[in-house]
Amino acid sequence: MRSRIGLVDPSSCFSSQTLESLIASLANRIGRPRNLVFLFLVICVGYLLVISSTSKTQQFIDNNNLLGLPETDSLLLPENQDVDSITVASEPKRILYWTGYYDRADMIFGMGQEPFIKAGCKVTNCWATGDRTLLEQSDAVIFHAGQFNLSDLPSKRLQHQRYIFYLFETLPLSRNYAVYFSEAADHYFNWTMTHRRDSDVYCAEPYGKIRRKASSPLMEQLPPTLPAGERPVAPAKLMEYVQNHPRLAKKDKLLAWFCSNQKTHGRREDYIRELGKYMPVDIYGKCGNLTCLPKNSDRCNNLLDEYKFYMSAENSLCADYVSEKFYRALKTDIIPVVYGGADYAAYAPPHSYIHVADFPSPKELAEYLMLLDKNQALYLKYFEWKKDYDVLRGPLDGWCDLCEKLNDPQEPPKVYQSMAKWWYDDVPCYPGDSFIKTILNHNNMQE
Repeated sequence: MRSRIGLVDPSSCFSSQTLESLIASLANRIGRPRNLVFLFLVICVGYLLVISSTSKTQQFIDNNNLLGLPETDSLLLPENQDVDSITVASEPKRILYWTGYYDRADMIFGMGQEPFIKAGCKVTNCWATGDRTLLEQSDAVIFHAGQFNLSDLPSKRLQHQRYIFYLFETLPLSRNYAVYFSEAADHYFNWTMTHRRDSDVYCAEPYGKIRRKASSPLMEQLPPTLPAGERPVAPAKLMEYVQNHPRLAKKDKLLAWFCSNQKTHGRREDYIRELGKYMPVDIYGKCGNLTCLPKNSDRCNNLLDEYKFYMSAENSLCADYVSEKFYRALKTDIIPVVYGGADYAAYAPPHSYIHVADFPSPKELAEYLMLLDKNQALYLKYFEWKKDYDVLRGPLDGWCDLCEKLNDPQEPPKVYQSMAKWWYDDVPCYPGDSFIKTILNHNNMQE
């Protein structure tokens, strides 16, 4: 009977005489002087290679310990995530916060390796610190632009390091900051990490983002085919009157606005004042006579349940500036009316917001909002996107992208000649004075 592969009996391959013959032949060959010398050299070289490899491994571990980094084989993985599903680079990457983010030394993101793990990053071998003594061991050095100080810059810079310009405010009137006008800041930064989508690392952590639900199908055709066993929606249900819809239960007020600054570069306060001539606007904070304390609390967010619309007005009309005001409204059952310089169509699904720029004047915007107020079916159309999308507050994708870029050996060298040119000149903010003047002229022409 034939033996199966892997279960062959050694005795069936060699007889005792054959085995003795092989051993004798091998001994005879090794016994020759030239072969003995060759064998001795092979053993010596192998031994030296093993010693060298062990020494380098121990040196790498000792360096990690010296820098406060974990050993390579002890890099933490996210919970419920196996090694095969994550990219682990060969060497840890150090990220040094040269400044904090205002009063937050940890840049809000955190210190050490744990924030990258909690964020679910694909690459988790990055290590954040605020310890300046580790400057020379750092791969990236981050400077918050609002706290960039010419008298407090690193004294030494290594060729492989990336210096990062970090900012989330638009600062349209701050071109006189040192980070922009000083020659010392020219050819200084390698990467940008901001809310602008043309940044080297796009980061919307303080604000938010919208993500398609995993359960939502990506439709390649209309109408989509129905899964097996599913029936079309009954016509009677489609034709039902929507007056008792749960989203309308508490909403007996029109438009709310929470205001913290009375005078802004974008002149939002003047636009809303003009809008108030044609419809009721409840203004909370410094610009109005209503209050809700503490600010940004659950109590204030719950207050929005009484309103149908929320004025999501930015303080400046600058590229890609979409702040938490927008995402706070989208998170609740209220329609945001946006006043800002971003391309909102790139940030949110169609029919999820109303843009003031789509109306020639505040008067015509007011007429549209009051039309939606009276027509409940049209109003509810602005919430259909929610079945396919989730709103995330404080997304950490940017930090994950930063870690991946630091680990990419193909990442090309780069340096910014002038931050002022990139931040202010390439895509300039639109002065609110110009926008307000345009709409007021339109109003005067109508009257």
